[in-house]
Amino acid sequence: MAPAYRIVTRKGAAHQHPVLVLNFEHRLHVPLTIFAEEAVKRSSLGTARTYLNAAVPFFGWLEADDWQKKVQRKWNDAPEHIRQAVHDYLVERLKCKVREHRAGFQLVSLTEGTRSTIRVFLSALKLYYRVMQARSYYDYANPLVDSMSATLAQIETRLAEDAELPRVPEISGVVAARPKRRLSDSYFKLVGEAWVPQVIDDPQFPAQIQFGGRSVGWHLREQCVARLLFESGGRISEVVGLTVGDWAARGCLQEAQAFSKGSHGKRVKFLRFSSETAKLLRRYFDTERCRLDANRYRLDDYLQAGRDERAHLHAVPLFLSHQGTPLRPKTFRDLYWNRACRAAGVEADIHQARHWYVTQIIRTVYETAPSESEINRRLRELIEYMGWRSGRETLDAYQHYFDPRRHAEIQDELHGRMDGALKQALSDRSRRQTGQRSPSNPPSQSEKASPLARNLDSDPELEYLLTLGGLYGSRNRTD
Repeated sequence: MAPAYRIVTRKGAAHQHPVLVLNFEHRLHVPLTIFAEEAVKRSSLGTARTYLNAAVPFFGWLEADDWQKKVQRKWNDAPEHIRQAVHDYLVERLKCKVREHRAGFQLVSLTEGTRSTIRVFLSALKLYYRVMQARSYYDYANPLVDSMSATLAQIETRLAEDAELPRVPEISGVVAARPKRRLSDSYFKLVGEAWVPQVIDDPQFPAQIQFGGRSVGWHLREQCVARLLFESGGRISEVVGLTVGDWAARGCLQEAQAFSKGSHGKRVKFLRFSSETAKLLRRYFDTERCRLDANRYRLDDYLQAGRDERAHLHAVPLFLSHQGTPLRPKTFRDLYWNRACRAAGVEADIHQARHWYVTQIIRTVYETAPSESEINRRLRELIEYMGWRSGRETLDAYQHYFDPRRHAEIQDELHGRMDGALKQALSDRSRRQTGQRSPSNPPSQSEKASPLARNLDSDPELEYLLTLGGLYGSRNRTD
């Protein structure tokens, strides 16, 4: 196995540098460690690790690639050298297509071999050089920023501000919010970079994962986590991060408080699940978990200790590892989810359980809501439940999938009417040939008197086509 940089998360008490990055020689990579510290401050530990997982391989490649070593490329080289290195990395390692725009920046197109983390990689590297500039580790302009695009964006914003009257705060509701800046200042711009969810519309998807899990030895804990993912739409970090206090706060029934992405551990939402999963969760707690718990407490024991103020329930995790420590998202993903997917013959990232949940909810809304206003009300409730910051935009991304599906359903309905009309026309012709009349279509006075009607009766295919064109009810017109 080729050597690689290591990312180490420091557990326990708060540290100034909660994440350490070690190079090939197992020595501290100071710039990346400082970048991780800043990323945690700006967002969260989870986001910092996401950025590092996407960016760190680039730094390792910069040291290990034969060509980069030959030209002695370093991360703190001049911007034009860094841009060339990023270009090479995008093409060689991330399998992108990169072409230069006439304005000077680079357009990055995705291919079938492109990794899904390409957007995160570019964002992380851009932030990395911004942090290095601020900390005086990098002496040049940010190589991931296109100076021309940045200047044009500033001019555009300035012109928009100068053209407006003085504004009251947007929160007042008196004025519309400012439109988002349209120009990106990134030197590498993704082509067609609108986010598209990975929709899985197969209702059997949860069952496939559960069956795959059981075939590789899943126990109650893994079954509970997977059911919570599919039934609540929560992220894996939110599900395995649940505590006894979160569940107890909602009555230890079918709901639990939860933190959200970027909430820094603050409980800002809740997860809801089925009564069967609640029973399974209690059984897990009182059996498998009890044997791993340091106190050997069952659920009721902890609830009583909480009432007696002998235990802080928000410090008691619902899910434990086999070592008695809190279960980690990476552990569940690597050791349980991925193995279950392989056993089931399914290729699916764990986050697709969340996409599956949203897809099924939206489909149910459209199939059951009695009116357009009710559809909109239920979709607003979905936005609030999911805790989406850009709620309508995220919902629209999913509805791009449903629009063609809904149109296909309308087409199916039309095809059914077409088939029924043709069968009726052929049946009527058969009856006329034998001198019979359809009981549901007795002759009218106007049909007896109209030459056009008699002509139509002799040509059922033409009558069928006129039916599709909405002219069936006008068959007595002579114009």
